[in-house]
Amino acid sequence: MLGKIGTWRHVVVASSIGGTALLAATGVIGRDVDERFESKVVTVEPAGEDGVRIREVVDQDFGTNDRHGYERNVLTDFGNPIDIEASSPDANADLDVTPFGRFDRIRLGDPDSTISGQHRYVLAYTLPDAQLSTGQLALDIIGDPEKPETLETGRFEVVVKGLELENPTCNVGEFGAVGGCALERDGGVYRAVISPLKAGQGITIGGTITGRTPVAETEDPPLPERRPDDRLALALATIPLGLLGAGIAFFWARRAGRNEVFAGGAADAAYGSLPTPSGDGAPRADVRLVPDSKMGELATIEFVPPKGIEPWQGAVLLTERFDRTTIASWVSGLVAKEAITLTEDDGITIHRGPKYGQLDPDTAAIVNQLLDYEEELKLGTYNANFGEAWNQIATIERESIATSGWWKRLPPGSAEKGGSAAAYIIFVVILFFIFGAGSFVSALFGLVNGMVPALIFALVVPFVFGHFLYRVMLPARSATGSALALRAESFRRFLDASEGKHVDWAWKNGLLREYSAWAVALGAADAWGRALAASNIPAPEMRMAASPIWLYSMGPTFDTTRSQPTQSGSSGGSSFSGFSGGSVGGGGGGGSSGSW
Repeated sequence: MLGKIGTWRHVVVASSIGGTALLAATGVIGRDVDERFESKVVTVEPAGEDGVRIREVVDQDFGTNDRHGYERNVLTDFGNPIDIEASSPDANADLDVTPFGRFDRIRLGDPDSTISGQHRYVLAYTLPDAQLSTGQLALDIIGDPEKPETLETGRFEVVVKGLELENPTCNVGEFGAVGGCALERDGGVYRAVISPLKAGQGITIGGTITGRTPVAETEDPPLPERRPDDRLALALATIPLGLLGAGIAFFWARRAGRNEVFAGGAADAAYGSLPTPSGDGAPRADVRLVPDSKMGELATIEFVPPKGIEPWQGAVLLTERFDRTTIASWVSGLVAKEAITLTEDDGITIHRGPKYGQLDPDTAAIVNQLLDYEEELKLGTYNANFGEAWNQIATIERESIATSGWWKRLPPGSAEKGGSAAAYIIFVVILFFIFGAGSFVSALFGLVNGMVPALIFALVVPFVFGHFLYRVMLPARSATGSALALRAESFRRFLDASEGKHVDWAWKNGLLREYSAWAVALGAADAWGRALAASNIPAPEMRMAASPIWLYSMGPTFDTTRSQPTQSGSSGGSSFSGFSGGSVGGGGGGGSSGSW
C-alpha cells in the first residue's frame, strides 16, 4: 500500500527503547558502584589452649550483580575451621562448607536464588591449631598469595579480645609488606582500622602473648546507610529519550525521502506531465515535496490500470522493493497476455501460450528457459533452468528500475536502503540474548556506568536502530514516478473494493486476465478472488480467465521448482607460612573472600 512502511520496523525500534529501559531497570546500565565490601569487622579471641574464635561481620554490596551470597575461603594451616555458624538479618545465610585441600570454602546463601544490593552477613568459626601456647600471636586476618582478594573493602576493622599482648603488630599490603597499620589498645581490646583495604591486599596481626584477660563485650557496627535504588527512575527516564532518538531518525528519514509530486490537486499529482486519460490539458512542470506518509492522500480510485507500465512495475512503484511477488508478477503478466498458459492435470503445468510468438526475443528466451527448453514444464520438482530463469527475471527488473528515472534518489535495490525484516529481527534476538547472557554486558556496559552515560546510551541506541530501520523511507520518487505510483494505488483501491459486478464487466470487455494480473502484483489478489467468486462467470471459463489469480495461489509450487532442496548429511569429514607475624602473610589462617 502506498506510503506505508512495515509495522515490524516500528516494533523493532520500540523494542530497542523497551530493551534499553529494561537494561536500566535491571542495573545493567547506569550502575553507580561496583561490587565491593562496604565494611568488615573481624573479632579474634582465644578458644581453648591453642585455638582462636573468629567472628566476621561483613557488609557486602553486590551492586547490581546477581549473586547467591557471601563466600569465604579459609586457609587450613591452623586446622580446618570448626563450629561454623552463620546468620544474616536481610539475606539467606544457608551454610555450605567444601574442603579444597589447602583451604575450606564457606558459602552463605541459596544456590537456587540470587540477590543484589547491600546485605550483612555474620560468620563465626574456630581455627583449632593457632599455636597460642607458643606465646606468640601470628594470625593472617585476610590474604592468600595464591588467591588474593578481588574486591575492595571500604573499612576493615580488626578487634582482638581476651589476650594481653606485648609489642602488638599490624601489617597491611601485598604479600611480604611490613607495617602500614597499627594494632592499638582500646580499653579492654586491641583494635586496628584500615580504610580502605584495597583489592589484592592482606592483613596480618601479631604480638607476644603475656596473659589472658576477660573477653570484653563489643557491639556490632550499625548497618551502612542504604543506597537509594534509582533504577526504576532511570528506566523511566530512558523512555522519552529513546522516543526522542527514534523520532529524530524517523523524521529525518521521512523528510529526506520526500517525493517530488506535480503541484496541484490529486489529478495534477497523478497526471501532471503524463498523458491524461482524455489526452486534454498541458503537462505541468512545477513540483512540490510530499513525504511517503502523505502520498496516500493524493490517490483516488481508478477503474483502469496505469497505461504504459507492467503490473510488476506498479508493484515496485508502490512498495519500493523487490521480492518474490515482483518476479511472480512478471510471470503472471505473461499469463495475462496469453504468452504462457496453465493447466492442472495431476499437478500444475506451464505451457507456451497462443501469443508466445508475439514476445520480443529476450522475453521469449527467458520463457524458454522457464520451460526448460521444452513445450511445457510440470511444477513441483526442482529444475535448475527454471531457477536460473527466475534469477534472470530478478536481474532484469532491478536493471529496468535503476534506469527508469522514476526515483530521484535511492531507487529500489540500492545497497543503502534499509534491510529485510528477517535480518533485523534475527539481529535483535541475538543482541538481547547476548545481553541476557551477561558475558558481553560485563565487557561492554562497563562503559555505561553512571547516570549520564546511561542516558546518553538511551538516546543513541534507539536512534541507531531507527537510522537503519527507517532508511526504507529514504528512496524519493521523481514527479513522474510519483504520478505512476498514485495511478497504481488508485487502481489497487478499485481492485480491493471490487464486487462481482466489476468482475463481470472486466470479463465481458476482455480485461479479466489483465485485471487479475494487476490484482496479484498490487497485493489485492485475495479481494479480487472474492469478487471472482461472487461473479456470474461460468465455472468452465473461470479458471482460464482468472489464471493469474490461480498462479498467485501456487507460490509454494514455484518455490519448490526454483529452489534447490537443502541437502543433509555427508560421507566424509574434516577433519602464607612461617608464623613470624612480621609481615603480610607471615601468620596462619587468612584466606580470601568474595561472592558466588
